[in-house]
Amino acid sequence: MRRKKAAKAPVRKRASVAKAPNAAELKRLRADNRALRKSVEALMDRVERAVDEQGSAFSWFQAAATLEETIRQRTDQYEQLNAQLKRELESRRAIELALKQAKEMADSANQTKTKFLAAASHDLRQPLSSALLFLESIDEQAVKGLNRDYLQKSRVALASLSNLLGTLLDVARLDSGSIEPQFADFPVSAVLDRIMPEFEGVARSAGIDLRFASSSVWVRSDMYLLETVLRNLISNAIRYTPAGKVLVGCRRRRDGLLIAVHDTGIGIDAEHLDAIFTAYYQVPAGGKARTKGIGLGLSIVERISRLLMLEREVRSVPGCGSMFAVKVMLGRRPPKAARGRPVAMAAAGATEPHTARALTIVVIDDDAGVCQGLAATLSKWGHRAIAAETATDAVVQLIGADLTPDLVISDYHLTGEVKGDAAIEEVQREFDRAPTAIIMTSDPDPRLHEALRTRGVSLLSKPLNLSRLRAILDRVAAQ
Repeated sequence: MRRKKAAKAPVRKRASVAKAPNAAELKRLRADNRALRKSVEALMDRVERAVDEQGSAFSWFQAAATLEETIRQRTDQYEQLNAQLKRELESRRAIELALKQAKEMADSANQTKTKFLAAASHDLRQPLSSALLFLESIDEQAVKGLNRDYLQKSRVALASLSNLLGTLLDVARLDSGSIEPQFADFPVSAVLDRIMPEFEGVARSAGIDLRFASSSVWVRSDMYLLETVLRNLISNAIRYTPAGKVLVGCRRRRDGLLIAVHDTGIGIDAEHLDAIFTAYYQVPAGGKARTKGIGLGLSIVERISRLLMLEREVRSVPGCGSMFAVKVMLGRRPPKAARGRPVAMAAAGATEPHTARALTIVVIDDDAGVCQGLAATLSKWGHRAIAAETATDAVVQLIGADLTPDLVISDYHLTGEVKGDAAIEEVQREFDRAPTAIIMTSDPDPRLHEALRTRGVSLLSKPLNLSRLRAILDRVAAQ
């Protein structure tokens, strides 16, 4: 009951207030209304944000699930690629190992080939030297008819074999990489005068008019390697000139000396001019070549030209002839050499006027075939030859016959590791007038050749070049 009475009084009062609200109450009500409106707006905003947050979280969840699947797929692809790469690396390692082993085998085989050729060169050259010497010692006057023709053909065949052997040994040395050019200044005539006697006989036998136009110009190069280049060019010119002329001459240029070999041979078509310097390449000659080569001569020229920094030139007209040339750097002429005959020319065996004076010549060689063959050839040429296997044996024979030697020819490698220069010195010590010395060798080492030439010793490579030997004998006899 109290609660009803108490509640009725305020109602009446409010009714009375509502009926007549004052300005302050009205203001308060308006303020409450604004506050309530703001509260509702804030609540609605919170609800909307909550809805939005729930929707974003769901999107994030979906995105995370999609990303996880993508990562899984990429991981699988990565693992597959990694496995494939691993297999390829293993395969590459196996291939590289196989290639390395193949290269090692090839290098070993190449070294074995080079060592074999170097070791066999002496054994191959010795019987060839003997055959050439015994053929030369035959008296052609005693051989008539077809036998004389067969004798000449045998000489040509053995000379071709000798050239082929020299070519193969040159290739072996180039393949081994053991050739290091020894550059020096020298007169070009020192090379040309050494080559001239050798090829004059070959050209004469082939019916070719071979001419050399020497030069006093000094060049800078490796004498031995330059000689090899020119030998190949001249040999090719003679081979591909069935009849006609071959001219070897020099022409001075501002930046070097051009050494050219001209021929009136069969010529070469322009399409082959680059390929002919490739190993084993041969121009179809239609059977017109004098002798069939193996296509290595010009490849040797090309490789040595690169070593010596030579510029090469070639011109050819089919049916008219060819010109092959190399340009060599100019050298310096020493003052002493300019006033007199170069020592290199004297050692090289330049030709002198022929004389009939007989010489007493000692031949020392532990190969009986070469020793006897050379002695027989010298006897045929009108000289007195003393053949011996050792220097001591030669001295005994000379003293027993009361002879003083004019010349000692010795092989470089003798029995018991004795060297030819030591054997020559042993003979020279026994006589007041020291005889001239010539070393024969089948050793292709250019350093040995240069060392002997520097000491003023004439050098003959086996098989012996008989034309050059004869030129040296003429020079010794003329002294």
